Amino acid sequence: MREDEFDSLCKKVRPIILKLKRSYHIHLWDYNDWLQEGDIVLFSLLYEHPDLYYDELKLYVYFKTKFSNYLKDVIRQQESYKRKFNKMAYEEISEIGHCVSDKSLALDDYVAYKEVIQEAENNLDGKEEREMFQKLLRGERFAGRQKMIKKLRPLFKDFK
Repeated sequence: MREDEFDSLCKKVRPIILKLKRSYHIHLWDYNDWLQEGDIVLFSLLYEHPDLYYDELKLYVYFKTKFSNYLKDVIRQQESYKRKFNKMAYEEISEIGHCVSDKSLALDDYVAYKEVIQEAENNLDGKEEREMFQKLLRGERFAGRQKMIKKLRPLFKDFK
């Protein structure tokens, strides 16, 4: 297939691309990205099924299906939790540092928390309770866990 033939097919499927552009939102894609991705999908479709070049009606159906499935995959990828930062435009961290959430304790809170932990451990009766307390700190499950939590709750009331 010649380049001008491919370009004419790209122009023929462009309305499908633009219609799907109105239906789906891909973060950080502009108009040219949509056209380029559509051209890539068309090229791969014609490579896999060269007979579609001669049957335009079938080409439109195949292209719409393949391109919409491709878009759904891209959306799935962009919305997945582990790729959350991939969809953000690059910005200098010094300019937006105040927006980045910090779930850790401030230093003074951490020191106070460690003191409460030490105090709680010192107030426990026996080796068995200390072992249960360590399991509780590690997040493990054990018999008597709720009872231990209820006993320690007053010490940690300031850390809610």
